[in-house]
Amino acid sequence: MKASTKAALISALIFPGLGHLVLRPQRALRGLLFLIPAALAVAWLVRQVLELSAQLMAELNSGALAADPAAILARLDAAGADSPAANWLTLLALLCWIGAIADALWLGHRSGN
Repeated sequence: MKASTKAALISALIFPGLGHLVLRPQRALRGLLFLIPAALAVAWLVRQVLELSAQLMAELNSGALAADPAAILARLDAAGADSPAANWLTLLALLCWIGAIADALWLGHRSGN
C-alpha cells in the first residue's frame, strides 16, 4: 500500500492529522493544523452532549421528565441541542477531517509516495 493511501486512511478512520505523522514525520506541524482544531471542536461537542445527557438522566430519574421518546425529544429541542455553535463546530471538525485526507493524499502524490 502506498504511504499516501495509508496516511489518508489513518486520517479518515482514526483522526484527522494523524496520517501526516505516518506519511512524513517532519510534516507533523502540518498535521497539527488539522488535528488541533478538530480535537477542540470534538471535545467541546462531546462535553455538551455529556452535560445534556446528565441533565436528562437526572430529570428522568427524578420523575420530572416522562420516559416517553416524544417528551425526551421535546426536551432536547427545548435545551437547544442544535445550537448554531454546535453546528459550526461540527462543520469545522468535518472540514478538518476532509482536509486532512485530501492533504495527506496530495503530499503523498507530490513526494511520490
